[in-house]
Amino acid sequence: MGLFRFPGRLRSFALSSLVLLGLLGCATLPEPSRNDAAARAAFAERTALVEELETWRLAGRLILELPDETWTGQLGWRVEGPEQVIDLSGPMGRGGGRLILDRQRAVLLTRDGERHQASDPDLLIARITGRAIPVSGLDAWVRGIARPGAGFDLRADPAGRPSRLIQDGWEIVYGAFEDAGAVAMPTSLELHRGDLRLQLRIQRWQLGPPVPAS
Repeated sequence: MGLFRFPGRLRSFALSSLVLLGLLGCATLPEPSRNDAAARAAFAERTALVEELETWRLAGRLILELPDETWTGQLGWRVEGPEQVIDLSGPMGRGGGRLILDRQRAVLLTRDGERHQASDPDLLIARITGRAIPVSGLDAWVRGIARPGAGFDLRADPAGRPSRLIQDGWEIVYGAFEDAGAVAMPTSLELHRGDLRLQLRIQRWQLGPPVPAS
């Protein structure tokens, strides 16, 4: 398969946006937790509550760190059923673009008017960055749950809020949670894999459809 070559700025943006749907690297497994069964039961209960909410939005800030570059930007992410739209912009609104995903396609639209499309985000990120990165889990991890259908290692508190989750080769470390209405949601998390580190600081959650203005 041929590989598209892009300038470093586009590759950084593309990697940051596509990494926002699942992640990479060799992680060290945590030591077994003494309350593993209780923690997993509470985690499963919280997961069921979170998965009932098929519509949600968040706004925040991200920092993507690679060995030779760092990208920071503002993040807007909205989900309505199977469709996800992720908007990213750099400092002062410069750079960035939009990533659109559904069950049939992954489309990257840059602010410079470029359009890149593939049948799935894994293929799109490989074409743009030249790195084979699995990108199918971050929509779960950002909500503090595990990707369905794959094993994971977990540390969680008695309320089922994770402090550390390892899945698909990614290590996700959670900071604070805050009440978002139906359930407490993460406001800070870091994802690690190999030489890649992604930090998310979430400033606002909206769970469920927007409330119409009165």
